[in-house]
Amino acid sequence: MYVLGIDGGGTKTKGVIASSTGEIAAEATVGPSNPNSVSKEQLENEFTLLFNELMQKSGELFSEVKHIYAGMSGVEHPVTKSEMSQLITNIIPGQNVTITNDAITALYSGTLGKPGIVQIAGTGSITYGLNEEGKFGRVGGWGYLLGERGSGYALGSDALKAVFATHDGLGEDTLLLHSILKKFETSELPNIVKLIYQSKNSKELIASISKLVFEAYDQGDSVASSIIRNNAQNIGDSIACLIKRMFNQKLTIPVVLVGGVFKRIDVLEPLIMNSVQGHEVSINLISPNIEPVGGAVIAGLKEEGLEIGEEFITNFHS
Repeated sequence: MYVLGIDGGGTKTKGVIASSTGEIAAEATVGPSNPNSVSKEQLENEFTLLFNELMQKSGELFSEVKHIYAGMSGVEHPVTKSEMSQLITNIIPGQNVTITNDAITALYSGTLGKPGIVQIAGTGSITYGLNEEGKFGRVGGWGYLLGERGSGYALGSDALKAVFATHDGLGEDTLLLHSILKKFETSELPNIVKLIYQSKNSKELIASISKLVFEAYDQGDSVASSIIRNNAQNIGDSIACLIKRMFNQKLTIPVVLVGGVFKRIDVLEPLIMNSVQGHEVSINLISPNIEPVGGAVIAGLKEEGLEIGEEFITNFHS
C-alpha cells in the first residue's frame, strides 16, 4: 500500500509517494502553497503540477495510493482546511484526503506517529503538542509582531536592538556591530534603518542576522551569549508550559526540534534542557532523521491504521 505525503509551505511544496515500509516510489517539488499568501488559482496550478509529476514518475503505482495527507502552513482555520481538501479532491477525485497543520507532520517525522511536542524554530517559531488523548495545543506562533520567541527573527531582532543600544551609548560593546555593518555593506549603523524598512521581506532579512549571533557567540561575545541564552530560555519555558497544560508531568515527553535555528543544537540543547528542568518536567530532545514530508507519509499510514517501525526510517532516509 502507498501513501502520498505533502509538506506545503510559503516557499515550496514537496510531495512523496511511499510504501508502508518507507520505500519511496516518487517525489516532486513545486512552488508555494500557503493559502494565506498565494491565490486559489496559484494553489490549483501548483498542486496540478505536483500531482502530474508524481503520476509521471510513479506510473501504475499511483493507482495504489490509498491516502493523500498534507501538512501545510496557513491551514489553522477549519474552513481553510475544508477548502484545501476540496481543491485536492477536484484534481485527484476519489482519494481519501487529510489536511492538517504542518506542525503535526513535523512532529511525526521525529516520533513516528506518536504523541509529543514539536518545537519549530526557523524564521518564525511555534511550540505545538499532541497528547495521548489526541488533543492539540500550542504556545506561540502568533506571527513575528506578536510572539515567536526563540525564532531566527527574534534572535536577529535582539541583535539589532543590541547594536543600536551600543551605537547610542546605552549598551556594551559587541562584535555584532562590526558583523552587522559588514552584512549591510556600510560603515554607519543608521544607514541600515532604511535598508531594513524598505526591504521587500524585512522578516527574512532580520532572521538572517541570527547566523551572525551564533558566530559572535563562538568568539566569546557576551552580548551574543546573552541573546542566545534568553531565547533558549524562552523555548524551554514554552515547552514546559505546554507539558504542564497537556501532558502527564511524571513522564518524559519527546520534543522534536525542527527549523534552521537548531543547526546550532550544540549550543542550544544544554540551555533548553536547563530551562526545562527548572520547571521540574522531563523531556527527550529529538533531531528527526527524516524530512517533514516523511512525517506526512507517516500520518497518512497512521490514518490507514498502520504502525510505523524503524524499517520505515531506514528505507525512507536512504
